[in-house]
Amino acid sequence: MLTVLSQSLILAAGGILSVGSITIVILLLLSDGGWHSGLAYMLGYVGSYTLIGVSAVLVGYTVAENSSEEPGNFIPFLFVILGILLLWLTQNNWRKPPAENNESPRLFAIIDNISPPKAFAFGALVTVINFKNLAIYLSAVSVALVADLSLPAKLVIVLLDVLVFCAAVIAPVLIYVSFPKQSDKQLNWIKRTLEAQRRPIGIWVPFVFGLIFLIRGIAGLL
Repeated sequence: MLTVLSQSLILAAGGILSVGSITIVILLLLSDGGWHSGLAYMLGYVGSYTLIGVSAVLVGYTVAENSSEEPGNFIPFLFVILGILLLWLTQNNWRKPPAENNESPRLFAIIDNISPPKAFAFGALVTVINFKNLAIYLSAVSVALVADLSLPAKLVIVLLDVLVFCAAVIAPVLIYVSFPKQSDKQLNWIKRTLEAQRRPIGIWVPFVFGLIFLIRGIAGLL
């Protein structure tokens, strides 16, 4: 189990560099809505990934129990497809000219007026529409999914994957709650650092994970 857990958590660590979601939760914490909207966004974000991971494991476990056939080449083929798509995303991000202003005025307008229920829904929606993050997260979940482990063990691994994958979105909320007086300075520093590194992160993260998926997929097909 420790080998499966370590492999799964290494892949899940890719979520730590989700610049867009980290920036959004920080902006929400610093907005007029305060920590209520930031907390709601985090709960929607974490809750959605938890639901996706747990559902995948439950469905996969049920199918495996009701079928005597081997999984075949589905998982390796899926890794190849995800790898190709992430490498395409890398090329697309690399060809884009560097943005002079990374922050959209429209995004500021939305965040300043968003209510906690809408922030919760927004956090849940981001998990589905952000293909790069979803691909990295599902790759981590798939390690537990195909492992020869009991259902409780697989669910524990998925829950730990969620915590690691969403750590960078959870951390700003914990900083705000733990240090409410000093949090503005700390969160603004994190936001500025991420914005400065947005382009290299957007290029290298999908490139590295694209190669990992492609190599794993090809190795599984051979």
